[in-house]
Amino acid sequence: MPIFEYAEAVERSPEELVRLEADLLGALRDAVGERWVTMDPLILDTYAWQYLAEMASGSNYMERPLAVVLPATTAEVAAVVKACNRLGCQYKAFSTGFGPWNGATRPYQMVQIDLRRMDRIVEIDARNMYAVVEPYVSGNQLQTEAMKVGLNTHIVGAGGQCSVLASATSVMGNSWDGISTGYSGRNLLGVEWVTPTGEIARLGSFEDDDRPFCGDGPGFSLRGAMRGHAGAFGGLGVFTRCALKLYPWHGPAKLEVSGTSPDYMVEIPEHHAAGLIVVGNWHEMAEVGYRLCEAEILDLLGRNAPALVSALLTVDNNEFADLYEIPLLHEMYYALTFIIAGQDEEDLRYKLETLKQIAKEVGGGLLLSGNGRDKLYWALRALRALARKAGWKAVLGSLPAVWRQVLAKEVRKHGLGRGLDRVSHTMYGAAIRSGDNMKAAFRYGGSFHTSMGSLASLDCAIRGAIAGEQIKKSFIERGTIFDDGCDNAWGGVYEGGCFAHLEELAMYDPRDPYCREHLSDFIIETNQACIEHRLGMPINAIGPPNHIAFSPACMDYDRWQREIKAALDPANASDPSFYTDPSFQPGPSFQAAMARVEKHRAKIVFDD
Repeated sequence: MPIFEYAEAVERSPEELVRLEADLLGALRDAVGERWVTMDPLILDTYAWQYLAEMASGSNYMERPLAVVLPATTAEVAAVVKACNRLGCQYKAFSTGFGPWNGATRPYQMVQIDLRRMDRIVEIDARNMYAVVEPYVSGNQLQTEAMKVGLNTHIVGAGGQCSVLASATSVMGNSWDGISTGYSGRNLLGVEWVTPTGEIARLGSFEDDDRPFCGDGPGFSLRGAMRGHAGAFGGLGVFTRCALKLYPWHGPAKLEVSGTSPDYMVEIPEHHAAGLIVVGNWHEMAEVGYRLCEAEILDLLGRNAPALVSALLTVDNNEFADLYEIPLLHEMYYALTFIIAGQDEEDLRYKLETLKQIAKEVGGGLLLSGNGRDKLYWALRALRALARKAGWKAVLGSLPAVWRQVLAKEVRKHGLGRGLDRVSHTMYGAAIRSGDNMKAAFRYGGSFHTSMGSLASLDCAIRGAIAGEQIKKSFIERGTIFDDGCDNAWGGVYEGGCFAHLEELAMYDPRDPYCREHLSDFIIETNQACIEHRLGMPINAIGPPNHIAFSPACMDYDRWQREIKAALDPANASDPSFYTDPSFQPGPSFQAAMARVEKHRAKIVFDD
């Protein structure tokens, strides 16, 4: 069942479609050259497959595009956009591609602009700490080059394989490094923008002297209009170049990795530390989060639910099932992963002592990397915090299984010291490189969606996690989503504690018709909970159907989005499906989902 039901495609007779295809093929070849355009159905169908397509189309595929074009320059992108405007068809650009917002939403109406040929890191200015990149540059590519000159980049939680330009200009982009590097939209400096009509605009200090050190050049700013909080998801033209703020990296130019995927370890560099801070409840988690942010001692701080931690430590679902049965693993609800990238030994020592003091003040414990003399003491404190939720019987009864199924195996492979640090090494690599996030989320059923995740205070984010857990329980009981113990809130704290987010992941089987049809109910119900309990604007407050619910509660923001869209894109050529579309009307499938949600609403209780 598609949650998004789009306006019908423009009706064209077979003869009109043949003429359009011929005219379009000629125009696109003129724009980029014959080699870089195709209308081959076999190739077009490869672009129709997208993760989460079933949420948008009701099947595992998006619509087949009219054509695929691969431009190599901004001028070529502008020529493609102008051709689409002139011939009366829409276009949708994507870079590395991740989700239905990349695909065609109407049959025989849309040109897919694949930006993979635009893959250059144009510049890294080490002195002024920024980089200029094209759309196909991934987070790990930029990070690899930045680390060589003592810098690092923010990488979105969707993973190091994602385009850093897309996250900064067009979509959302939070991650665990947000405590020290902010989030994607906040790191955006200058941009090169092909507007919906094909004009080339340069914003920020790009506009003045080609040195993109500033996000706002002379005159008024358009950054709020072009991306706002969540981005336009391809609904306002194409971004072909951007500048991003970089941050100091107090680590080696290259990280050392051993093992083979998916079972590998990243060496924790000298003067760095990684581990878990464990507390006894949500209130203590909020308190420790605020204190750690105020102390400014951490480079990464984030939460992984127990099911995701177990997935990171195992290579397949069989191993996961055995590991997750251990009470100590599935009861580790109130734990935050942290990383300290110290400048030298003195800096690391100060930060660790501050961390320990904060942990002690909130009654928590630590699972620490390295060979500190008090490592066992802090581990026992962590077990005591876990026992406040699970009980000492469950905690102590779990220790033999933890040794047998995790630690002993790693000690045999890596030696005593590194083997006992397996969790810390794994979490370090997963957080710094953002390489394992998707492996864990896709592990269980083959796909996942996410919900909640408002960018708000940490207290508000935790309330969202509590609500999401109660909603998720009913969907697990009905067989819609995977049983992850109900808790799967992933997220972090950003910019010194000013913001936080916890999104509620839901894993499901995209091959199962029941799951495909009813997953949208989960999204609708979590969205409604955000409105009713004042939990902020969640991740899924995007696209025309969701604006119907959220815009009246948020100063009628979609009216302004529609006015921006009409002014910049009078022909509605840049696909509006995940941005704003005045022509959208809820269809029968969406209305049926709303009726099902009202029938099965979970009762949400907050223990205030």
